[in-house]
Amino acid sequence: MDKLKNVLREGRALLGVSLSEEQEERMLLFVHLLNEANHFLNLTGFRTEEDILVEGVLDSLTAFTLEDLVFVGKSLLDVGTGGGIPGIPLKIACPSLKLTLVEATAKKCHFLETTLRALGLEDVDVLCERAETLAHHPSLRERFDLVTARALGGLREILELTVPFLRCGGLAFYYKGREAKKEVEEAQRALEVLRCSIRTLREVAIPFRPRKTTLVLIEKKAPTPLPYPRRPGIPKKRPL
Repeated sequence: MDKLKNVLREGRALLGVSLSEEQEERMLLFVHLLNEANHFLNLTGFRTEEDILVEGVLDSLTAFTLEDLVFVGKSLLDVGTGGGIPGIPLKIACPSLKLTLVEATAKKCHFLETTLRALGLEDVDVLCERAETLAHHPSLRERFDLVTARALGGLREILELTVPFLRCGGLAFYYKGREAKKEVEEAQRALEVLRCSIRTLREVAIPFRPRKTTLVLIEKKAPTPLPYPRRPGIPKKRPL
């Protein structure tokens, strides 16, 4: 645990993220709980606690390097959250964040609910339903300041699954890899149809790893046309 604590402290310092000792303990407990559950729920592809910490938690915290992105007191929707990444690390790092986690798999939702209780996190909702369905609920559509998704699919697909939840003027941010610029080029029609635009494209080095994450920051300019998102499964089969 001391090794993991040192990795967390050095890593978050490299990213310019401040955490109290209590927040650090919560981060490490989250890593442990996710690793334990991963053995039978397949919540993430990471196989060790250190991988979860670096590739999952620290990667999630790269969002704090975006100057235009303010989390304090904001509402955030994390679509297709799986084991709670990036939503839970962001919530731990910014307790005033009002977090909603969307996950369609019941077993994963149960893990999220029990984990949130174990972590003592408040003001977090877990919605066990597909995003294509939830986005048409009046209480959720265009209600959030921020939306995000990680490892959910290509940019054209995730735009359709996330932007409808975002209020006008709100921001969406996505964690992408080496093909980020290509995905942005291919997503021009989706951006136009969903009435949003690219605000920032920024590469951030992942502490202790050779790779970089490209953060794609999107701003919503106008209300999403009512047909979107389309029926469950269609955004993936026929992306915009």
